[in-house]
Amino acid sequence: MTKNRYLALLLAAMALLSACQKHEEIFFDTPFARIEDANGQSTMTIDHKLDNVLTEIRVVVSASKNYFTGPITVEYEKIVGSGLTEGVDFRIQPSHASPLTFNPGTYVLPIRVIWYKPENFDASKDNTLTLRLKSTSIPDMLLGVPGPDAKRSEFIYKQL
Repeated sequence: MTKNRYLALLLAAMALLSACQKHEEIFFDTPFARIEDANGQSTMTIDHKLDNVLTEIRVVVSASKNYFTGPITVEYEKIVGSGLTEGVDFRIQPSHASPLTFNPGTYVLPIRVIWYKPENFDASKDNTLTLRLKSTSIPDMLLGVPGPDAKRSEFIYKQL
């Protein structure tokens, strides 16, 4: 190896080593709750021709042991479109009604919805059911995935 090549290789190695900095790990300890299906989606379509269809979505709490020292409650609200009637077109199983209580060690709880075949389905109406996270027992817990869009803070069923 020539002297100039050796010097160039040495300078390149020094440049690479000087560009490296110690990477400090940053841990985020922001608690949040999200609502989604088993595939991480925030919408689901229901066929109006089917009867007694059981669907299940889940509410997930992401909280460290700093926040999870006792039960955490998560409240959600139902927003029912003009084309649906609760108890006629769908029903949320009573044991999965809002609020949901997460005991320490439990991070996922289901919400089960039973869909019934509507007698007079009207496609021109709003046939959506939105379940939106409303509040938690931890004041600084975020609703939805952290970020400006607060994704997965609501789940939308659309009956077609």
